[in-house]
Amino acid sequence: MRPRKLSKEQVLLQSAQCFKSYGYTACSMGILAEACGLSKAAFYYDYPTKDALVMDMLSMTQLKLRHGIFHALQEQTADPQSQFMQIHQQAVQFFNFGGLGCLAGAMSMESRHLPQQINEKLREIFREWQHAFEAFFSHSFTQSKALDLAKISVADYEGAILMARITQDESYLTLIRDRILNQLADS
Repeated sequence: MRPRKLSKEQVLLQSAQCFKSYGYTACSMGILAEACGLSKAAFYYDYPTKDALVMDMLSMTQLKLRHGIFHALQEQTADPQSQFMQIHQQAVQFFNFGGLGCLAGAMSMESRHLPQQINEKLREIFREWQHAFEAFFSHSFTQSKALDLAKISVADYEGAILMARITQDESYLTLIRDRILNQLADS
């Protein structure tokens, strides 16, 4: 067998771009193989199904979010505003410039066409993000208020990411940052 042109991570990143461009339904194995510079046979060698590929992409996304954002949200600090500013910058970097950024959000828009296993993985990622935000807010608010803020923060980020992409306007993300900083200042 010839040496690989791309590492497994590069294949996942290239494939993620295809899924974000074409969507799950329209993204064929042929499109994915071509985007990765592989023959369909070589692509099928590693990923016999589109679902197996998506599950690996979502697992890698979750891992990167967990280590880059979720863990940071769960750490208690004396200065939650500064902590959040750093986390927000990491999130903006991940969602705007990371190849996997917003893959879960893009995929979830097709949830009724996705296999149950993929839908469950998406729910798991969003639950983990919500729990991380809940832990972050619980250092400054009651548990009930922390849960409410966590839910709205995940929803706001997903909406802001979508609107920023559609309108080419980063201010949607800035508005979330400012809202959360103001809530922390008022706590």
